[in-house]
Amino acid sequence: MQRGKKLKNYWHDVKATSGFRKFLTFLVFVLVASLFWFILALNDDIQDDFEVGIKVVNVPDSVTFIQEIPKEIHVLVRDKGTSLWRNAMFTRPEVEFNFREYASDGLFYVSRGELTSEVKKKFGQSANVISVSLDTIGVIYTTLPPRRVPVEVNMDITPAMGKVISSKPVVEPGGVQIYSSREGLDTITRVVTDKLRAQNLEEPTTFTVKLKKIPGVRIEPSEVKVRVNVEALIRRQITVPIQIDNVPAGEDLLLFPSTAKVEYYIPMSKFGSEDHNIEVRVNYRDVENGMKNLPLNLGRHSKDLENVRILDSSVEYTLVQN
Repeated sequence: MQRGKKLKNYWHDVKATSGFRKFLTFLVFVLVASLFWFILALNDDIQDDFEVGIKVVNVPDSVTFIQEIPKEIHVLVRDKGTSLWRNAMFTRPEVEFNFREYASDGLFYVSRGELTSEVKKKFGQSANVISVSLDTIGVIYTTLPPRRVPVEVNMDITPAMGKVISSKPVVEPGGVQIYSSREGLDTITRVVTDKLRAQNLEEPTTFTVKLKKIPGVRIEPSEVKVRVNVEALIRRQITVPIQIDNVPAGEDLLLFPSTAKVEYYIPMSKFGSEDHNIEVRVNYRDVENGMKNLPLNLGRHSKDLENVRILDSSVEYTLVQN
């Protein structure tokens, strides 16, 4: 309370001094001079850069633009400061184009002269439009209904050590809508993602990836989510019977042993499955070549398996005449 009273008394003392009154008088003159300078400056010709919005009106519901119409253009305008202030300082200037006036045969087109003319109308007849960032506006459109096509993933992804990509990538959505001419709708059967790259992927991951653009085609949506399933690999051993190829009629082979051990790695989610169709084979023609032991060869097996190998390299045999 005492400090507040002291500050209040100090302020009253300052206001009563002649120096404070002189400062107030000086400040008033500065403000008046600034105001006069501002008014005089606005009466001079100035040029400035403005962002002018673009709006297309009266577009039928059946029309779909293949490319995006520019949302704005940058223009350089020269005019009296008062005019520029009045036309562009308080609100964002915007030019409108009637779709029905500028659209024909699948093309919405506004020439440079028409574009400049509309900008000039917005800023007033006294304005001088020095430059416009766009020469023309030309956008293809279609009135045909869209077609749904599937999405193909283009990816270069490697899992981390001891992991595997266990299934095809899951795409959401799996299909997209394409808008185009009749020829485009009849010939395009799929769309492809941009290249999806990742190294040493440790766990299941979902990526957002854009779709590769196709000239003259609009794709909705323009990006998809791709889930890449990564799983740990589990080592496993099984014993499988050995199969014999190319045995002639009247002969047979007895193998010792008649089974072989096979080691492989399998994704964790499929560890309990028994149907892997692993084949181990020997060839009778190796007998004809005089081999004492027959080499074991790996035949077909499930694509889910990794690093499949036979633990024994060969087996003994006895030739039997039937």
